[in-house]
Amino acid sequence: MTARRVVVVGGGFAGLAAAVRLGRGGAQVTLLERRPFLGGRAYSFADPATGEVVDNGPHALMGAYTEALDFLREIGASAKLRVQPRLRVALAHPELGVGEVAAPPVPGPLQAPLALLRYRLLAPGDRVRLLAGALRLTARDRALAGRTVAQALADVGQSRAACERFWHPLAIATLNEAPEMAAAAPFAAVLRRAFFAGARAARFALAAVPLSELYTADARHAIEAAGGSVVTGAAVASLALEAEHARAVLLRDGRRVDADAVILAVPCAALLRLLPPALRAAPPFRALAAVGTSPIVSVHLWLDRPVGWGSSFLGLLGGRAQWLFDCGPARDGGRRVASVTSGARFWNDASDEAIAAEVLADAGAVLPALRAARCTRALVVRERHATISLTPAADAVRPRVTTPLANLFLAGDWVQTGLPATIEGAVQAGREAAGRALGAPLVRARAEAARRAGVG
Repeated sequence: MTARRVVVVGGGFAGLAAAVRLGRGGAQVTLLERRPFLGGRAYSFADPATGEVVDNGPHALMGAYTEALDFLREIGASAKLRVQPRLRVALAHPELGVGEVAAPPVPGPLQAPLALLRYRLLAPGDRVRLLAGALRLTARDRALAGRTVAQALADVGQSRAACERFWHPLAIATLNEAPEMAAAAPFAAVLRRAFFAGARAARFALAAVPLSELYTADARHAIEAAGGSVVTGAAVASLALEAEHARAVLLRDGRRVDADAVILAVPCAALLRLLPPALRAAPPFRALAAVGTSPIVSVHLWLDRPVGWGSSFLGLLGGRAQWLFDCGPARDGGRRVASVTSGARFWNDASDEAIAAEVLADAGAVLPALRAARCTRALVVRERHATISLTPAADAVRPRVTTPLANLFLAGDWVQTGLPATIEGAVQAGREAAGRALGAPLVRARAEAARRAGVG
């Protein structure tokens, strides 16, 4: 029996997860990636000045990311993660000092709720309202449709202090959008999964290796070991459609890759460029033209000394820089740290020098040791279209993995999974698309049978 031919376009988390699952399901997989390397919007590269390998931005996983963690296990990459024994997130305020959302050593279901009640940067009354508000948010479900995070937090009586010192940092990091614009429903889904699904779900996990080393090579090996192929530097021009089915993927260099099913695991804007005009103008695709994007700015800082704060990452309150990650020793004997700031439109027109200076100032306001350190190099990485801008309107038009074409499927963090545009959402969509592709009607077999019967 001839294996089902499935072409996956896009080599990020979604595409790789789809291709690995397809290979394990017996399909003949061809993965096409436009760039000369895999990784999508989570990748590593060599800093041109120091030669050190850096990530395009710090990425954190949670225990609640069950699909992403299972994908890493599937390709043999789990050992490359450093997982917290229990939930611990430190946040630093210029005037109030450092506070931790830290789980005590108690039975699992109580850990995350008690962590909220122990958060010292809020007054005791605000902590109680924080936990009560979190419980109410996670229970509202459909009532959150059309609501922003800011509106939903007001609905459940959250104070300004609680918003500034807990909710807003968490929401912006999760949704990559300002609370006044971001959709509340996917935020509540993350709360439900992370804080109220047991102790393991609330823990954070960080890569112990550069991002590209975390998953791209292992995923490629898994695909090829199952008989599939991975082609980089393969820019897709369009799809060949026939009788409302995708028949092939057409490359810009003139090559044609025939397919029984196609999974487009590319960003939303790139998807629209690949579709023929008639399909692009039809539901669900036509609504996607109005979906915007939101940036993430990361700044890698080489310092002449350690400025450790006792944890892997630190939330920065009181400024515009948001999170600081300890990246370990630098080659020159100093220390490298990296900041990540989501929804950073305010830096769209700023120079790299101005951005780095602001990050140093914001971090120095809460870390006295950093004020005494000398920064020997700063590298600013801008992902101008890091994710979709997940407003309530955008959330309402996110398509599912299926399309009007029976053998064409979508994957990516922007596809409707109920989650924000996260690694977990990308992997979930990729695996679901793979399952659908494996079960799609095999049009090739029907066409060949028709030809044998003298029909068509």
